[in-house]
Amino acid sequence: MKKILLIIIIIILFISSILIFWAALSPKTFFEFFKTYPLVNKTANQIGVFDIKNDGLSADLFSEPITSSRGQIIIKGNTWDVEIANDNNTRTNGLSNRQALYGKKGMLFVFTKEAEQSFWMKDMLIPIDIIFFDSNWQIVLIEANIQPNSFPKVFGGKVKSQYVLEINAQEANIYGLQVGDQAIFVNK
Repeated sequence: MKKILLIIIIIILFISSILIFWAALSPKTFFEFFKTYPLVNKTANQIGVFDIKNDGLSADLFSEPITSSRGQIIIKGNTWDVEIANDNNTRTNGLSNRQALYGKKGMLFVFTKEAEQSFWMKDMLIPIDIIFFDSNWQIVLIEANIQPNSFPKVFGGKVKSQYVLEINAQEANIYGLQVGDQAIFVNK
């Protein structure tokens, strides 16, 4: 029993020393690794090694800048693969004429600054949830279970947002998403 305990302690010390050496040798690489692959603690709402609620840190310290046409949004430990709509043409077309969103997929609309963003269901064939985020990736509004036949009604516009996520209807409810929840974006 003592032998096993000693072996476990040696392994832990060995791994710790490698991490300490790596952090000292290349702190930028060390930080970038944990920025790219955040550790999410659902119960404490911790991302990375910082507690967002207690330290007052914003998620953009952990979210990557949007540099590609695809990415992932992580909220409460749930991940959605997203297409990026960051110009007028892709934002205007959005998910129009799509027959379905298979699995946990969606579209992320990216705007240059926070403003009142408005969405409608023109040419939509599927019901969706629309989730609005501020510039720090915090949910500020959820428009749930919006039906295609709701056009020309406009959704959003009640709050300022910089990022807007469209996902399958009912997913916000299924995964317990709420206003105030923090998200992380990772390029794919």
